[in-house]
Amino acid sequence: MKKINDEACKKALLKTAEGDGSALSDLYDMMGKTVLFTAYSVLGNYQDAEDAVQNTFYEILKCAKNYSSGDARAWVVSVAKRQALKILRDRRPVCELDDADTEYCETDHAERLTLLDALDRLSPTDKRIVTAHVLCGQTFSEIANEFDISDDAAQKRYRRAIEKMKRYYEGN
Repeated sequence: MKKINDEACKKALLKTAEGDGSALSDLYDMMGKTVLFTAYSVLGNYQDAEDAVQNTFYEILKCAKNYSSGDARAWVVSVAKRQALKILRDRRPVCELDDADTEYCETDHAERLTLLDALDRLSPTDKRIVTAHVLCGQTFSEIANEFDISDDAAQKRYRRAIEKMKRYYEGN
């Protein structure tokens, strides 16, 4: 994964505002994973994060004309955060709590919350490294490239983050 070039991002946003559909595709290629990481860090759920990605790029298509010069990457990330927060506000319970499912649902929900709590104990960078590797299947080389660190450093941060999560999870 290459570092995101803000000038290329700006150009794609401006072309999208002019109605160029291929520019939105280019913007997705540049920013899709960043938008997914952003949404996941807010929502803690991969499927909801994927929905937020779709909503984000739809919103960008509608509102690209509102972008004014500035940090294009930050503008896209702010749209992603808004879309993720909107999903979070609208979120409904995952399962119905009838007599047959109550025990399973409560147990499943409690485990998810504990896992999300463990993930939230990590620094924002470590949280993104873990989600990038586990959920998005990025290699340590790709992660290192994104964070401008060595492959070994990416691997070490990942291992330390997982160990920290395990210690937290085992304590609960």
